[in-house]
Amino acid sequence: MRLLETYQHRIDAGEINDDAPQRQAIEPLDHLLDQLTAKSSRFSFRSKPAPKGVYLYGGVGRGKSMVMDMFADQARQCGIKTARFHFHDFMTAVHDQIHDPKLAKKDDPARHVAGAITGGAKLLCFDEMEVRDIADAMILARVMGGFFDDGGVVVATSNRHPDDLYENGLHRDRFLPFIEQLKTKVTLHEMISPTDHRQRILAAMPAWYSPLGGDADQAMAEVFTRLTSGHGIAPVQVTVAGRQIKFDHVANNIAKVSFDQVCGAALAARDYLALADRYSGLLICDIPQLNDELRNETRRLMWLVDAFYDRGRFLVCSAETDIDRLYDGDAWRHEFPRTVSRLTEMTKI
Repeated sequence: MRLLETYQHRIDAGEINDDAPQRQAIEPLDHLLDQLTAKSSRFSFRSKPAPKGVYLYGGVGRGKSMVMDMFADQARQCGIKTARFHFHDFMTAVHDQIHDPKLAKKDDPARHVAGAITGGAKLLCFDEMEVRDIADAMILARVMGGFFDDGGVVVATSNRHPDDLYENGLHRDRFLPFIEQLKTKVTLHEMISPTDHRQRILAAMPAWYSPLGGDADQAMAEVFTRLTSGHGIAPVQVTVAGRQIKFDHVANNIAKVSFDQVCGAALAARDYLALADRYSGLLICDIPQLNDELRNETRRLMWLVDAFYDRGRFLVCSAETDIDRLYDGDAWRHEFPRTVSRLTEMTKI
């Protein structure tokens, strides 16, 4: 079945709405799928030039992740060994693997990392490709250089054109050769659409539910369902500060978590920045009345709000009280008003 047929089936089933820019983005993916499936039984990625991958870019909420996930699922159904990563998770795995003693014995270990992470898959799908620091930029260039040399094919989504990756970054000139290499390995496709589907959904419903109870629980479940329509929901192990945190409900780069999961754990400000890099938004359930007995948990919520606000992410929350009465303590009475202001802004979509 071609990808476009799968897309139409989901429309007919009422899972998603028809969208012309999404249909246009499917065309190069269907072409790539045809190339891969036509050669899969006799095609050696190393012995012949690999097909060009696809790089989808454009504004948030346009459906890039959904289209790519459909492609990855279809590729697997066609028997093509496929690895799919959120880009942040891939880079976390890269940093873990780069120091593996087995790889250390090889010449230029970084060039063998992709194969170790993907289990030998030659089709690698990245979601939300973004480069934020020089260490990632340099390691990525070496890792992906080895992957491409081995005949690997990349399908990626990003909010940025490749020319804008790591824009204004330190020593960016060292990263430019990789950008040029990437552009030779993929077909660029911009998803141009006036519609931010996610923002439209968020704008149609409240983003703060109180008090806690059955009504709030049901509302949060409905919000999550609407925001993740058409995407598979699965548990994800998130690596933060070297620790594994399990989020049970993740789909479409959105996680539904409890307050205890994200603010009860011993996380620091930089860890919440990592979560904001990983997720487009969070649904945080069961925020209690905050006070000085929850001093540390309150501080972590403040860090979380700052991180997601600074990254332009969204939050939907259920809480014991409304935002203005959320904190009833003294320890953070001078600092918490900023959190109130930011939460108010973020939840008035």
